[in-house]
Amino acid sequence: MTSIVISKSVAQSRARGGVLLSIARSSGARSMSSLSNHLQPLPGGSPSHFGREGIGIDLAEASTSPQFAGEVRDALYENGVLVFRGQSHLTPQDEMNFARLFSHQPGDQNQSYTGGAGTQHRLPEYPSIALVGSYRVDNFFGLTAESKGVYNNWHPDQRAWHCDGLADTHPPPDLTTMRCLITPQQGGGTLFACSVKAAEVMDVANLEKTWGLHPEDAKVNYRLFGTYEIAREGTHLLSASGSKGQTVQAWDVNLSEGTSVPLVIRERHSGKKSLVGSYHVASMSSLADNSCDSPRLDFEDANKYMAEVWRPGLAEENLYRHQWRVGDLVAWSNRLVIHTATSTAAYAGEERLHTRIRMRSRPEDAPKAWK
Repeated sequence: MTSIVISKSVAQSRARGGVLLSIARSSGARSMSSLSNHLQPLPGGSPSHFGREGIGIDLAEASTSPQFAGEVRDALYENGVLVFRGQSHLTPQDEMNFARLFSHQPGDQNQSYTGGAGTQHRLPEYPSIALVGSYRVDNFFGLTAESKGVYNNWHPDQRAWHCDGLADTHPPPDLTTMRCLITPQQGGGTLFACSVKAAEVMDVANLEKTWGLHPEDAKVNYRLFGTYEIAREGTHLLSASGSKGQTVQAWDVNLSEGTSVPLVIRERHSGKKSLVGSYHVASMSSLADNSCDSPRLDFEDANKYMAEVWRPGLAEENLYRHQWRVGDLVAWSNRLVIHTATSTAAYAGEERLHTRIRMRSRPEDAPKAWK
């Protein structure tokens, strides 16, 4: 594994890529081409019901524009996930400027919630930015570190579907951004599925008949277990024990007691009906239950329930498989899409390096029940 040596001064004096903004200097005002003119469907073979690809957009410049801020928020909550190409020139400050266009708590500027993943390095001067992947960096914006990656023992077909931070963060992050710095020639992709579509196609009648709990009435109790086995399809657990909050990694857990989150939500900005979920399922309750009441579904039944909830929405034809290119910045709403990493088996021994930002959302942007 080679070291990456990046000088801050060099990175900050980078050449700009494709530019969305144009300057009307005669009037002293900025004018901007509409963002919609730069968005197109995801690459061929991808689902058409969610996601857009942005071409010819310089996020460093665009993120300073109030017009762009409004348009990119509208675009994200309309499409769920946005793929911006050609962002190799961004500095950490540029990435933070973009992320702060969306819901976040200013007091959380020193956090980048892991949501149950392995401990990840953060940039000293930008602690909201974590590095993810398998890498070695030398003085990368003040960080010298090495990581062998998180999913090294995965089966090639293993999945782990989740919305970021759902199991140990309240409110969980709304926005997540990842930017690709190094990617292997094969493998290393990220899979996305539309949670709105999943809400549309789930078999409500069968779920209610089998378990006596309507999805719109359901509240999922999540916990970061100390040890667990994920089902191959990645929507639920087969077994689990202990609590990560009681291990040597306890400092890496935000809420060791876990969280309780509605299964079916109304996304605040778009008003869309959507599912939110994670494989860290402990049990399920009804929205009508008090916190002291026993769960309606225990560990085994709750995990079976969640497997059936997500099965139709995660059918192969509904998935967007993002194969990373260097310079890609992908932004998504954790209220509208669910995602999973993929196995490292296809690129064992190669480097994969991304920056990642996900800050706790404002309380008003926490997942709210549909009903």
